[in-house]
Amino acid sequence: MTETIKILIADDSDMMRLVMKRLFSNYVVSPNISETKNLSDTINYLKEESIDFLLLDINMPQGDSNPDTIREILTIQPDIKICMFSGNDKDLLEQDFLEAGAVGFVQKDEKMGDSLQQVINSVFN
Repeated sequence: MTETIKILIADDSDMMRLVMKRLFSNYVVSPNISETKNLSDTINYLKEESIDFLLLDINMPQGDSNPDTIREILTIQPDIKICMFSGNDKDLLEQDFLEAGAVGFVQKDEKMGDSLQQVINSVFN
């Protein structure tokens, strides 16, 4: 298990945020987890608080995330690790987000726990 890290889960679904909080608790010792529900709140939060790991949904109210969003976030917090989180087709989107600076892409499906664990292990271990 990874030591304590500051995590921000940015997803408009209450249920997805709850599921992901539980998964993070399985892979990180005493995770410090915050949540946002839309892209503008996420950007504003990142301007105020230092975060180690951002789980960022692609489709959210007040703006969808795209590769330029990743670049913008990295100008705010250059050391943050950004993992995309989406029900959209990973095969179509993943490469563009990785090239923009994301560290991983978790597809919202039955394997998302395993995918999240792989990303966390690759980034923090």
